[in-house]
Amino acid sequence: MASLVEYDREFLFKSWIWLNDPEIKALTLTPDFSKEEQLAFYSNLRCRKDYWIRGIIENDLPIGAMGLKNITAQKAEYWGYIGDKSYWGRGIGAFMLSEAISQGKILKLAQLHLIVGNENVRAKTLYLKEGFQLLETGKTEKYFLML
Repeated sequence: MASLVEYDREFLFKSWIWLNDPEIKALTLTPDFSKEEQLAFYSNLRCRKDYWIRGIIENDLPIGAMGLKNITAQKAEYWGYIGDKSYWGRGIGAFMLSEAISQGKILKLAQLHLIVGNENVRAKTLYLKEGFQLLETGKTEKYFLML
């Protein structure tokens, strides 16, 4: 069973690998980034009030990461990925979304939204099943905003 843990340097290292995998990079709409940029991001996490991040483990193995970003008093943006592809299709995405919604309630947020690429069919199916609505952003046909 999956669980959330502190996002530490092991997850930072794994995230470099996961987010540079071409398939995961495309599905998560991850832009190019350098190791220096990634380290600067990690170094600033503890002092950020607009970001909540957790690592995901299953059987004590790091398999992904998730969190909330752009947190304000009213809303936040959910993001998440399962980097270890051998865990895809096992219901972990639903667990991640549930944990994000729970954290949103703890923070007393009125809205939780996310951005998903048009090609990410599995994620879109999950989000729609969980009650999110699909809205085109108008920026590009690849992006949809789910509220």
